[in-house]
Amino acid sequence: MKDEKPALDNSPGNKIPEERYISDPEYISRVINQFILNEDSNPTKISSSKTSNSQHYNRDHVITALTNLQRVFKPRYTPGQSVNINTDEFKSALMNSIAKLEKVSIPKSMNQIDSRTIDFVEMIFGAFLRDKNVSDAIKNLLLLLQIPIIKTALIDNKFFKKENHPARHVLNNIAHLGIGIEDKENTIYKTMQYIIEQILHSFDTNIEVFNTANLSLNRLSNIEQSKHKKTEKQTQHLIKMEYARQLVLKELQFYTLNINIPAIIQPLILCHWSSLMFNRFVNYGKDSIEWREAVGILRLLIKSLRPIKTKEDWIALRSIYKGIVNSIRSCLNNTHQNKEKVFMVTSNLNNYYTKALSESEFATDNDEKPPEPENINILDNFKDREFSDFGLSPIEQQAEHYKALIEQMPEILQINTWFEVFTDYNHPVRRLKLSIVMEEQGKLIFVDYMGNKVIEKDLKTFMTELRNDQSRLINDHSIFEYALSMVIISIAATN
Repeated sequence: MKDEKPALDNSPGNKIPEERYISDPEYISRVINQFILNEDSNPTKISSSKTSNSQHYNRDHVITALTNLQRVFKPRYTPGQSVNINTDEFKSALMNSIAKLEKVSIPKSMNQIDSRTIDFVEMIFGAFLRDKNVSDAIKNLLLLLQIPIIKTALIDNKFFKKENHPARHVLNNIAHLGIGIEDKENTIYKTMQYIIEQILHSFDTNIEVFNTANLSLNRLSNIEQSKHKKTEKQTQHLIKMEYARQLVLKELQFYTLNINIPAIIQPLILCHWSSLMFNRFVNYGKDSIEWREAVGILRLLIKSLRPIKTKEDWIALRSIYKGIVNSIRSCLNNTHQNKEKVFMVTSNLNNYYTKALSESEFATDNDEKPPEPENINILDNFKDREFSDFGLSPIEQQAEHYKALIEQMPEILQINTWFEVFTDYNHPVRRLKLSIVMEEQGKLIFVDYMGNKVIEKDLKTFMTELRNDQSRLINDHSIFEYALSMVIISIAATN
């Protein structure tokens, strides 16, 4: 039996969603029993259950021969190769091994149950190899466990029925832990390979070896997750910091465009206030009151620096400049910035206003001084319409541009979801995790299994790639349950 018999279609359009896994134990048992107990049409390969026991190899001899084979049998997965599992060839090697054990002169055969059980397990492994959610590197590791799983199925008749069977957990955990593994040179791969080698060297008939392997895989997973989460957190922090820095710079450039900022005020805006805006954006986000307050004060400050062209301009500035100075000083004093420097730059701003007012052509000795503001909030009466000449800021423009696209974003684009990501036509796709969705920029940031940034994708471009199957979702599912469902469906369809 070749690995493509029966044909198991694992193409994207025929995938079994998680919720459609076959989970009815009675149905699974019935289909498996029908397959294993079915009379084979070729009696030279598999003897009928009605054949005399003297013509069958003893189950113990089959297990012993499998134990000997598991230490030397090293199958390899070759991507693109149509046959990676040749059951006939494997059975021939097994029969020769049993014959050497029994030293028989007349060749015997395996009984039907043992032979068909091997067929069924080989079909499961064929489904593993067709599962595009499993990387090629991990498929090599899974193939090494063929014989231990065959032995488990022969030893434990609950193997196919028991969802929490330790051997099934080993298979699932290897696939889960290796979801982002693309090569065989990294530490995780080599450690899993070592764990499997321990199974191959120690597994006789006691399935406790799988519990030990699971403990090792869980420890490895916890160690790597902790390490990689730390790296990814640092990666996310650096990316968000750089994004915030660029956005604040664009905001400042937008509001100060064509505005002649006096040299004495430049340190206040370009250093102290930009730092405040940066921290507010990082800590609170663009929709927060804190961010809107910072932008509102900046807009008011910039507008107050425009030339005084009318008496009304002069009166308006005289009535509000103290409030601007006090509000800026209050905000900056609530940051970690140097208080002496804050006092100096805000005093320079105050001095600039008083000089501009006193030297204006609209200043007169008869003008009454406005009352000193006492802890007033200059934004209490702030209205966007008063600053409509500014137009939409960069962050507002980006939000408008990507708003509709974000609303259409597929549900599968979730943080911590794995994808095969198209890079370019000269390189293979990469197995990467979606780490950040930057909605304001319409950007998706992907990291590798170590938490390092690999590629940044435009949201619209990536959605097109998904539609064209250039990039695709990787289902981090339970591979054994998936493969079992595929085999059960295939068998049921042929009956």
